[in-house]
Amino acid sequence: MIGSKLSRLIAVALLFLATAIAQEKPVETGSAANNQPATSKPSAMAPKIRLGPGDLLDLTVFNVPELTLKVRISNSGTVSLPLLGEMKLAGMTPDEAQGMIARELVDKQLVKHPEVSIFVEEYATQGVTVIGEVTAPGIYPLLGPHRLYDALSAAGGLTTKAGRLVTVTHKNDPSHPIDLYLDRELSDPKANIDLEPGDTIAVSKTGVVYVVGEVLKPGGFLMENNTRITLLQAIALAQGVTKVADLKDASIVRRTPDGLVQLPVRLDKVMQAQNVDVMLQADDILFVPTSRSKTAWKRGIDAIIAAATGVAIYGSSRL
Repeated sequence: MIGSKLSRLIAVALLFLATAIAQEKPVETGSAANNQPATSKPSAMAPKIRLGPGDLLDLTVFNVPELTLKVRISNSGTVSLPLLGEMKLAGMTPDEAQGMIARELVDKQLVKHPEVSIFVEEYATQGVTVIGEVTAPGIYPLLGPHRLYDALSAAGGLTTKAGRLVTVTHKNDPSHPIDLYLDRELSDPKANIDLEPGDTIAVSKTGVVYVVGEVLKPGGFLMENNTRITLLQAIALAQGVTKVADLKDASIVRRTPDGLVQLPVRLDKVMQAQNVDVMLQADDILFVPTSRSKTAWKRGIDAIIAAATGVAIYGSSRL
């Protein structure tokens, strides 16, 4: 009986002592539990992206109002911070800059366990490169959060020969490019992905078949969505031939590894299903001469190419 009471008294005393010790133990800010003198929150940006002159930083040090501010890196690569003075951040990753600021706060005995966070609001020095079938290929600064359509718009939009395939290569992951298929109106929100500083955007070129000479609608016709265009389809896209067209002496100008070649075509027999309807290739020029001057087209390939130069480009999605 006495032993049981004594055991309970000892247990209560130990519980009281443990509670008192816990109340006296100070609460540390940051990661004091692992004896790290300074901490910084991981940056949301990829670690290989480095800061440079003109970048705008959103700096936050927990419980230090003087160091909760936005600051832009100067041309010399430095920032001027309250309590810390001039600090050179250019060339560092956001995580490295966070760590340096945290160490400075500890060294100056301003904060025992600082929590530092840097968010890069504007990257002024690492633009997005836009190449391929856009009006104005080049490098465009990435100021603030941007998406694919913003960069394409900055580059003047797509050309008439732009294909649907657009490849985005992230600077920090070049071995895994992203292939996207766009509509010409750029209306699909799923394809409008976020960009990162240093990304490269490559807009593909779609194939074009040209139909010139004695047709009602001379022009270039896009091979959209990998469309295959035959001779008869090309004539249909050009809205048919004129009354003076010479269907016996038509020709195709085609680029080959050995240079340009001119291939004779009997359109009359193809239209009568007596010859196979030939499949055209990208950049082929189908030339239909006039029966009034049957030898005019034979002046050479240059004359046919000149006829195809400057014609309007049309979509062929109705095929």
